[in-house]
Order: sequence, then structure tokens, then C-alpha cells
Amino acid sequence: MLVHGTKSEAEALKAEIAELLARQLKMTLSDEKTHITHIDDGFVFLGFHIQRRTWGDRRVVLTIPSKQALASVMHKIKKLTGRSTTSLSLEEVLRTVNPVLRGWAAYFRYGVSKRTFAYLGWYAWWRVLRWIRYKPPHMTWKQLRRRYFGADRISEGGLVLYNPAKMKVERYRFRGAQISTPYNIDEVDPEKALFRRTSHDDVAFVGQVSEYLA
Repeated sequence: MLVHGTKSEAEALKAEIAELLARQLKMTLSDEKTHITHIDDGFVFLGFHIQRRTWGDRRVVLTIPSKQALASVMHKIKKLTGRSTTSLSLEEVLRTVNPVLRGWAAYFRYGVSKRTFAYLGWYAWWRVLRWIRYKPPHMTWKQLRRRYFGADRISEGGLVLYNPAKMKVERYRFRGAQISTPYNIDEVDPEKALFRRTSHDDVAFVGQVSEYLA
């Protein structure tokens, strides 16, 4: 939850939510997972590090893949390209590595992820290159770099090592005005549906919310 207010107001709201959950759902808030953090300090949510920063003459909120999420996928790639897998063919290794890279990049494409994707692509290329180095017949590092350096150079059986940097990054689109709440249900959709389709230029809805947020 994001609260537009002071820390004391956020703490009061947290206590109210905790009481509501305990009374109606017989649930309790986890002290380990429930923290009150200022958005300028940043916090991690669902793998994203969310933080407000100064961008030129503006202050913007950025969503960036967290260090923990990056370390986790790098650990998977390292495990899939370890010496214990050198009995496999390069095609078999690519079949296990590519879905991990593609799936991770697809999940984190909604954010400021280009630099992270480029780094992950370099790390995966280097790990697979080291894996090839362990395979007979042995090649020198100079021979390996000459043969495999560059995009789409590591391939076998029609499979190419996936480069996360090729994933198109998209910005999250604000659609709060399209989602029904007890406060806007009559305006958003008199039929009481969950949401109605509107364009991002819909002044009747998006314009009002933009003025409120400003």
C-alpha cells in the first residue's frame, strides 16, 4: 500500500488494517513482511526495487529489478552451466538456459531494466562460454572468443543463446481510473463491472485523476 501522508498516519492505517484482518479474516500481518518505508528510501516488492529519484528537474518513481532477483537468476544460470552438466550437449544446455533467461526478462520488462538485461546477457554468455571450455576437444580462450564472441554466436541445433537485452522494455501504463472502487463505481461503470475500457486520453476519467495526483 502507498500512503500519501506522514509516517504516523501510515502506522495508524497499518493498525487499522491489522485489526480488520484479525476481526473479519482471522489473519495477522507478518512483522517480517510488513514495513513502513519512505518511497525516497525505496523498497522491494515482487522482485522490483521501487524508489523515487530525481530525474533531471523532475522527481519520478522508478521500478528496477532488485539485486536479490538478479542474484537469484544468476545462481540458476550458474547451476545450469556448471561442470556437472558437461556431459550434456550444447543444444541441451541451451534448452534449459533459454527459458530461464526469456521468462525472467519477460517478467521484468515493465520497468527500468535495460541495463540489468544487458548485464544478465553478458553473464549468461560468459557462463556458457566457460561451459564450452570444459568440453573436449579443448580450445584456447583466444579460439573461443574468436568463434563465439558477438550476438547470436553461441548456437547449436537451431537454438541460439537467448540475449535478455533483446527484450523490449515497456513502461507501466496508469489505468487507475479504469478500475472500479467504492468511490468511482458509478462513474467508471454504472453496470458495476470490474472495469471499463478507456483510452489513456480519456479526459473525463484520466484527466481528473491526474489533477488529483498532481
